[in-house]
Amino acid sequence: MKGPDWTKFVYPLFTVAVFIALWRSASWFYNSNLLLPPPEKTAVALWHNLHDLSVMKNLLLTLRRVLTGFGIACAIGLPLGFAMGASKTAFRLFDPFTSSVRQIPIMAWVPLTIIWFGLGDGPTLFLIAMVGVFPIVLNTIAGVRSISPTYYHAARSMGAGRFSIFAHVILPASLPDILTGMRLSVGMGWMSVICAEFIATSAGFGFAMVEAQTRMETDSLLSLMLMGATVGFIIDKSIRFIESRLTRWRFAS
Repeated sequence: MKGPDWTKFVYPLFTVAVFIALWRSASWFYNSNLLLPPPEKTAVALWHNLHDLSVMKNLLLTLRRVLTGFGIACAIGLPLGFAMGASKTAFRLFDPFTSSVRQIPIMAWVPLTIIWFGLGDGPTLFLIAMVGVFPIVLNTIAGVRSISPTYYHAARSMGAGRFSIFAHVILPASLPDILTGMRLSVGMGWMSVICAEFIATSAGFGFAMVEAQTRMETDSLLSLMLMGATVGFIIDKSIRFIESRLTRWRFAS
């Protein structure tokens, strides 16, 4: 029986230790709490922010926006991806639109969304859904198109109808690619909402960062960035955990 794989813990800890050492050296070189406060000062600010009710409310508000926008992206991206992957006609119809719109930088949408929705949840939800829908669409298309025709022939030979083929062939076979698209989507949504909250809202985690920058509190700003990175890491790990449970058959011997 194999023991625990300590490399899973040692390597990340080593990386973090090297990063902190480089950070400490750089802060000593600049010798300015405004430009780059040392790790210990940032740790104190992090402790204060974790116990600041307003910061936690802003964080929860941003998480709600991300999950809502992600849900909208899934509701649009999954049906569109399945249709474009299974039908050449649907692909030819929608591909010019999706291929062109997804090239527009997300921040270019900000002024237009403020005109459309004003300040608040409207612009942020639109931006999250906009940036998140395309990874889902593209990965769903790739998942559907990667299915071997043999599976379709075998299912039809046993009398399977369209819904049965979708439920027992298309959906399970394309699920790994779909979950990969969802990982990309929620990660991009988390990053985009922070940027959108810099401009298009008066509340949220990104707005808290702007307030820290306005007060010239670089240590607080860095601590908020670390909190944002941690939340994004947890979200990504959660989706990977769900993926490992839903696609166990991929790793079966």
